[in-house]
Amino acid sequence: MKVRYAILTLLLFIACSNRNTPQAVTDDFIFNYYKLANQQVALQLTAGLATEKLEAEIARLQEVRTQDDPIPEMPKMEYKQIGKETSTEIENLTHVLFNYLLTIKNQSGETTHTRNVVITTESIDGKWKVVNYDEY
Repeated sequence: MKVRYAILTLLLFIACSNRNTPQAVTDDFIFNYYKLANQQVALQLTAGLATEKLEAEIARLQEVRTQDDPIPEMPKMEYKQIGKETSTEIENLTHVLFNYLLTIKNQSGETTHTRNVVITTESIDGKWKVVNYDEY
């Protein structure tokens, strides 16, 4: 019984933690966009150019997706933050850039692709948002 309360307390703590930080928004974006391939949820975390990119991608994919399509088996996606940089620009705008290494594995666990992803965040009206992302 005590274990159940400890787990419940931990989950409550996580749910109530501040997700309005550059790190948390970036983690949520990369988890939803890359790991879950859920563009709609990732879109809620974006502004500016990142929003434009995602909206264009969603529009392109609507042509090939239908409600009756079975969900394809997803490859295993792992990601690891490998860098972070903060820059202050004109008018005290602060951007925080994150660099991630994505590792894509097939169902048997073999690495098939690796990608570097750069995610740029900015505080807009007191909320941190992903304003750009790029892969190379």
